[in-house]
Amino acid sequence: MAYHYRLETLLTVRRNFEEQAKQRLARELFVLENHQLHLRELVERRLALCAAFEERQQQTISAPMFGFYVEAIHLKNREIVFQNQAVLAQQELIEGARAELLARVRARQVVERLREKDFLRWRQEVAKKEQVEGDEQVMMRFGREERR
Repeated sequence: MAYHYRLETLLTVRRNFEEQAKQRLARELFVLENHQLHLRELVERRLALCAAFEERQQQTISAPMFGFYVEAIHLKNREIVFQNQAVLAQQELIEGARAELLARVRARQVVERLREKDFLRWRQEVAKKEQVEGDEQVMMRFGREERR
């Protein structure tokens, strides 16, 4: 007689939910990595712009060109602030995805522990049935020999 776990479907569903949570976390981590990469690029562009501005200031610079550089640096600073906010928001999403994954893992583990306990119970029942059958066979064999 083969072992059959009556909650196998539930275990499969819990495993599927866990896998989906893992995929969501991986996707959110990928998005965070892209946000951080974009932030680093913005910082590098601002540094290059500041370096170009400093270089231009060593020479004579016209007022419109000065205003252009100041405005461009100000815009880069605003972009960096917005990108920092995007990174922080993405980190919050990742924390939520991690919490969801943890909950899914725990839910799966609960069903797996129930499965292990059920399997042990089934093994004990099978061993008990085998013992009873063996005892009956022994009784039948020795009972016949005494009658002769």
